Amino acid sequence: MDQAIPLPQIADRAEQLDHLLREISSQLMPKHELLESERTAEVQAAEIHRRATETRDLLAGTPTPMELEDEQRFWRSQSLEFGAARRLLTSRAAKLEEQMQTLEAQQPEWLATWIQIHESPGIEALVDRIKHQLDKIQGAKSQVQEQLNIVLTLQTQVSQQDQQISDVLLRIRQAREREGSRLLELDSSPLWEGLGSQALEPSFRRSFGRSFTMASAFISTHKLALFNLAIAYFLALFGVLKIRRHVVRPGQPGVPTEASQVFGRPFSVALLVTLIGTGEYMASAPIGIAFVLYLLLLIPVLRILAPLTEPRIRTLLYVLSVFYALEGLHLLVHLSPFFGRALFALIVLTALVILGRLARPSRLRSMTMQGRNHRIFVIGIRACLALLAVSFGANIIGFVSLAQVLGLIALVGPLVAAALYSGVRVLALFLSAVLHTPWAQALLGLRADSIERLGTRVLSLGATWLWLRSILQLFGIYDSVIGIASNLLLRHIGIGRIHFTLGDAIGVVLVLLIGYALANTLTFLLQNLVLPRLRLQRGLPYAVSTISYYVLLLLVALAALSSAGVELNKFTVLTGALGVGLGFGLQNIVNNFVSGLILLFERPIHVGDTVEVGGLVGIVRRIGARSSTIVTLQGAEVIVPNSNLLSNQVINWTLSSQWRRVDVPIRVAYGNDPERVIKLLAGVAESHPGVLLERPPAAFFMGFGDCALNFELRFWSAWQDTWFQLQSDVTVAVAKALREAGIEIPFPQRDLHIRSIGASAAENLPNNDVRIASPSDLTARGTVR
Repeated sequence: MDQAIPLPQIADRAEQLDHLLREISSQLMPKHELLESERTAEVQAAEIHRRATETRDLLAGTPTPMELEDEQRFWRSQSLEFGAARRLLTSRAAKLEEQMQTLEAQQPEWLATWIQIHESPGIEALVDRIKHQLDKIQGAKSQVQEQLNIVLTLQTQVSQQDQQISDVLLRIRQAREREGSRLLELDSSPLWEGLGSQALEPSFRRSFGRSFTMASAFISTHKLALFNLAIAYFLALFGVLKIRRHVVRPGQPGVPTEASQVFGRPFSVALLVTLIGTGEYMASAPIGIAFVLYLLLLIPVLRILAPLTEPRIRTLLYVLSVFYALEGLHLLVHLSPFFGRALFALIVLTALVILGRLARPSRLRSMTMQGRNHRIFVIGIRACLALLAVSFGANIIGFVSLAQVLGLIALVGPLVAAALYSGVRVLALFLSAVLHTPWAQALLGLRADSIERLGTRVLSLGATWLWLRSILQLFGIYDSVIGIASNLLLRHIGIGRIHFTLGDAIGVVLVLLIGYALANTLTFLLQNLVLPRLRLQRGLPYAVSTISYYVLLLLVALAALSSAGVELNKFTVLTGALGVGLGFGLQNIVNNFVSGLILLFERPIHVGDTVEVGGLVGIVRRIGARSSTIVTLQGAEVIVPNSNLLSNQVINWTLSSQWRRVDVPIRVAYGNDPERVIKLLAGVAESHPGVLLERPPAAFFMGFGDCALNFELRFWSAWQDTWFQLQSDVTVAVAKALREAGIEIPFPQRDLHIRSIGASAAENLPNNDVRIASPSDLTARGTVR
């Protein structure tokens, strides 16, 4: 039996119940809205039934590929709409069920309380309050139950309509698969056999009304999307104007001249970016809406390509645009089979003749375009002409489906390629302009060119994929190709006890590549943008960025293992088991790795330091996990194991300061005043602008030499990488000062004692003091200089 509410708590519990009932009541929909939803659902059900009947009648005949595409787009949009409605109704029903359970949980307590005290004297007001609360609970339950019943009914209707939509989509998909498999089959009689067999007016009116109805329904259900499209255009226009003002400036070094010309058309660039960005929206729109949007897309494409292509290419694009517009009108107006085929054949034949005239070999050879782009263009235009010729012949013979597909590819494919090419060039020019701004050059340096090339390649690959996708959709085999690719990716490959799928292998490779790129990018941003803004000790930013890089690589490796399906706990056990064996075989590598970590944490050596280790003098360029790179003064890059930098004696010339003392030995002739020489040398050093005066230069008399007085000039250089040049400059200045002061720099002198010499040689000696003792024993003493 439910426990009654204690009498002292009834007032508080009543207030809580009133608050709960008000909250539940506020969440209920008004009754007129529910009734309106029921009527709308009935109208939608009737409309879906009518459209489903029309679609079945269409599929029972011989629909064209574009008719199937149009139907599939409509029913896909309906499937998305009803799927969202079904999920909303399911959520609403669950909420109402929860509210009903809450009310049912409250009712037994109040009922038990009323049963307990309804006959008690003196508390009639309290009994009435309890009775009133019970009535409120019952009334709220009735309202919730009523709405729940309506929602469940709507949910059932929507589910039935969704099932009907799924059935129609299945029929359309099967019809498209049949059409795709029968492209090479004769599906109609020759064109000349249908002369005078069809009427024009009824089919024209029926098709126009049907297209208009589909377009109107799409616009009415996508008003918000169209409004967002307009907002996106104005935002893009604002962004392009800002880019033209602050980024793309005429005469900017390194930026192609086409950038200022292209961004000088801001309205066209904004429209191009907006329409290309709504590709998925156009893919779901009816053929009529998509045709209008593609015609609108041609305006910015033709304007943007004006400074990017030569006039002959633009002429071809103008002609293709005209025939595309004619073909679009042909697709919108579903004529009778004969008139439709005849009009399509006329369009294709006219396009073939005019394009063949404009693209004759002599004109193609005289184009200024050269290299790979010229070859691609020639191959593309010849393929387009071949497709038009085959389409015309197939239409005449009776391969109507094949003719329509080939004709659409020939007329639409080049324009789609032109639109994507325009988008790629706009984005590539914007990227080039951004990368050549002063702040980007200061940040990226030599990496800017590599980033520009990589970005252009990525954009080109993306555009190629979008073009192939559109062509496959025109063929009607996009879903089939995606299905085949999915099956290949999910196919299991077994090697012994190891089993994996091709998709898993590609996924691991992609995780590694993307993770490696992200690790490099994040480390670069950390090292060049974040850490320089922090006040850190010298060498600490490099240590932080390097350790962060290795941590990110470790996370990428773990993510790759996880995507491959490797259980990390088992992998840890396996790593521990192999660690002992690998430790003995890889002692040097482990030693160098640990030494690298010690170098990063203790920082006895920094990147940019001038060090001397084992007779090797150079500048540290990199401290890696296993080894470090030292660039010698001769420019050689020496790879030094990290263990050598810890176990051997290392002289770091710049650990605490970039200052370096420079010593210049000087010798002067005997007879000069040492004090005068010392003052002269010190004055020369002090007068040089590169000598540090914080530590004044000094000259010292080092002693008496064999033939000269020995002095040494000592001074300090502020930078380690310029001390050698400073030593040379000061030495030259000292030589000049000594020469001007008349102080001689002696050259070495030697006394030569000759113990014996021949008579003929003695006669040739220039010294007159030579005395010949005897023919056999001659002695001479002379001073030779």
